[in-house]
Amino acid sequence: MSQAHTARSSHSRFERHSRFERHSSFERARIRTGVAFLVPTTLLCILFIIVPLVNVVIYSFHDWNGVSKDMAYIGLDNYRMLPSTEGFWQMAVATLAFAVGTTALVIVLSFILALALDSKNRGRFTRGLFRTLWFFPCILSGSVVGIVWRIMYNYNNGVINAILKMAGLSPVNWLETYGLTNLAVIFAAVWAQAGLCIVIFLAGLQSISPELHEAAAIDGASMGQIRRHITIPMMAPSITINVLTTSIAAFKMYELPWLVSGGLPGYSTRLLTQRIYFFAFQSGKFGVGSALAVILILIITAISLVQLVVLRKREDIY
Repeated sequence: MSQAHTARSSHSRFERHSRFERHSSFERARIRTGVAFLVPTTLLCILFIIVPLVNVVIYSFHDWNGVSKDMAYIGLDNYRMLPSTEGFWQMAVATLAFAVGTTALVIVLSFILALALDSKNRGRFTRGLFRTLWFFPCILSGSVVGIVWRIMYNYNNGVINAILKMAGLSPVNWLETYGLTNLAVIFAAVWAQAGLCIVIFLAGLQSISPELHEAAAIDGASMGQIRRHITIPMMAPSITINVLTTSIAAFKMYELPWLVSGGLPGYSTRLLTQRIYFFAFQSGKFGVGSALAVILILIITAISLVQLVVLRKREDIY
């Protein structure tokens, strides 16, 4: 009896050891496959993101024209001279106003449109068509969007002023009026960025269980109360993603605002990204442009971290 029991125990231990070896071999194969897929992306990130970022930081401490082999180390002089450059503070204010205005309008407009496009009262074809039309601007380049909106804003031949004339109103000088030109640039950026946020909001709306809305409706809650106490809190992760991505994109945007307004009037619509290009590639002050780029990176990072902390706390509440 004891010999049979010992044989069964040995056989079971052998089976467990064999399964462990097979399992370990499978896990090792999975790890090797995962690493093999990650290596190309990691190399590309190092080559096109990490290395240029480190170089920009290094260049910001040097006096360099971007071409010659001679770089003179000047410490923080590039950073010190930035506040005294012409139009710096107007461009800083314009950049902040553009980023805040674009982000706020994109989030509000895309959320409202997502609610409308998620409505089950429309046919499937109609909903699909409108979703496609709203997403279409996202596949266009910023240059194309900027040129199109500049043509539409044209004082003499633009379609927007043509519509105003048909309505019996006076044409508006969209591209040469302080304050109004800022709004014109923001509207163009909102049109270009809203589509992606709508898609993310739609995904969030469709992840909410209909039973929650049905239970609230049975308890007598109005549609407004359902939206405020159920829909919006449940959409907190989608709101976080959209706010972060939209604000970062707005701070980094270059070609669209420039092609719409050309930075006019004055420096009111000229952004810091455009000033970086001016210093680095037009004035031959690569070190100054790099210093401004580093400052902009730090600003974007700080604002993004604050947004992430605040919005994630809101997610934890709900």
